[in-house]
Amino acid sequence: MAHYELGLKLQRDSPYDELSRKYPSMTMAIWCNYEKDVVEITYEDLDIYDVLQEDLKKLTRTIGARQIHKSFTKSNVQLVTQHCGCLNIKHLVVPVIESHNCLEIPPAIYREGWEWRKIIAFSERDIRSLFRDLEKYCTIEITSRRRVEERTVRDTFLLSPANLFGDLTERQTQALLLAVESGYYSVPRGATTGEIAKRLGLPRTSFGEHLRKAENKVLRAVAPYAQFYKGGRKKGRPAIAQRPLQQIQARR
Repeated sequence: MAHYELGLKLQRDSPYDELSRKYPSMTMAIWCNYEKDVVEITYEDLDIYDVLQEDLKKLTRTIGARQIHKSFTKSNVQLVTQHCGCLNIKHLVVPVIESHNCLEIPPAIYREGWEWRKIIAFSERDIRSLFRDLEKYCTIEITSRRRVEERTVRDTFLLSPANLFGDLTERQTQALLLAVESGYYSVPRGATTGEIAKRLGLPRTSFGEHLRKAENKVLRAVAPYAQFYKGGRKKGRPAIAQRPLQQIQARR
C-alpha cells in the first residue's frame, strides 16, 4: 500500500514558537509521548546562556509542567519535563495530525518562530482534511512531499547520526569523508588509498587502517537496520550470499 511522507513548516501561537522567535539563533527539538517532554536546545549566541535559563523556567510554568532533569553546556541545553506540556497549549498539532489518520515522526523542530514536522499519511483525502483543520490556526508550508510506492512504513525509520558515527575517532571520520569526496567508492574508483594518503601526508598503511576501522564501525551500526529492512524485501529479489565482513574487506 502506498503512503505519503510530508515535511511541514508551521507558524502559530504557542509558547514554543514564541521562545524560538525571541532567540533566532536557537534551534529547539522536542520529543513528546504525552507523559514526558524531552527538549533539546542548541544555540549559536553564547550570550543568551543566562537569560535562556530563566525563560525556560517561565516556559515550564506556562505549560504546567515540572522539570525533572536539566543539563546545560555552553551551547546546548537538555530538558526533561514531567507531565506533557502539550495539554496546556491552546492549539495542538499532534492530536489534529492523529485525528486524520496520520502519524508524526518526531522530533518537532522549532527555529525563528517556525516549527518543522514530518508526517506519514495514508491517503490524499486525509492530507486535504488535515490541512483544512490546521489552516484554521496555522500558517502552513509544505517543505517536502513524497509518495512511497510498494514499501512498508518501516522505510521511514529514523537513523541517528550518533548511531552511525558516534564511535568513530576524528581521524577515522576524516579518512571516511575524504575517501567519499575523492571518489574512492565510485565506479570506476576515482582514487586509491595511496593517493588519498599522500594528500593527507600519511603512510598508505596508516590511512588504510583508519579507513577500514571507520568502515567497520559504520557497517556494524547499519547492520541492525538492514536486518530490520530485510523482511520488506520484494519476493524474487536475489539475496546476496552471506560472507563474514572480514572476508569482504580482505578482497580489497
